[in-house]
Parts: sequence; C-alpha cells; structure tokens
Amino acid sequence: MGDRFTYTGSGGRDLRGTKSNPKNLRTAPQSSDQTLTRANLALSLNCTNRRPVRVIRGYKCHSRFAPEHGYRYDGLYTVEKVWQALGMSGFMVYKYALKRCPDQPTLPALDGDFDIEFSEQQLEDDGGDVQLITSSQSTTE
Repeated sequence: MGDRFTYTGSGGRDLRGTKSNPKNLRTAPQSSDQTLTRANLALSLNCTNRRPVRVIRGYKCHSRFAPEHGYRYDGLYTVEKVWQALGMSGFMVYKYALKRCPDQPTLPALDGDFDIEFSEQQLEDDGGDVQLITSSQSTTE
C-alpha cells in the first residue's frame, strides 16, 4: 500500500491576485486548461524515458501514508502513465500515475481509518502536497 498514486499536474490557474485578494497557489480557481510545459512536460518526459522522480509527501495529503506534520522524502517513483482529463471546473488537467520503485524502505503509515475516496476537485486542490522532483531538476536545491 502507498506505492501507487495519481498526481494532478500544475498550471491553469490565474495566480496574479489583487491587493484585496492576493494570489494563493492553493486556492486560486482553475481558469484555463493546463499546458504541457514546465513541470507537466518534465513529468511526461519521465514517463517516456523511464527515469524515476523523487517524491516529497506533505502532511495535508489525505492518506495514511502522509506524515503527521511537515514534509517527508518518500523515495523514487516511475511515471507509469500520463493522460488528460476534464477537471471539475471544466478545464483540461494532466494526470500522472506514479509507482514506487522496488527495493526501497517501507513507507511509514499512520494507524487509524482514513477516507481515501476523494472527488476530482479534492485531488486537484490537495495535489500540491506531493512534490515531484523530475530528473531535470536538481535534488540538492
């Protein structure tokens, strides 16, 4: 368990904000289709060239595998599949199926019951709590 998850891509949100309503990366509504640029392009290339990505999981992720607080390095994952889907707000988003690479330490898991069935909107809103470091990004930054 915890060795597979779906990540929703980035972009498609107007992040300019205003003085009375400053930008907020977490709550800005989807206002356009996501494009295959920057992080979305990098993840798609990782699917093609089979290079693994490093996953950082955050405490706001609704999973028993999320840390209780802060962020945690969860190891290497391969991008198994990339596709576009219609998001809850009516704009196209990129989706990525990730699978944990073998021969890594077991993921720590919290005890208790967790409702891991979420709507697509919740996945889009909460997807920012899993950070993917693609092969084209430095892992020492």
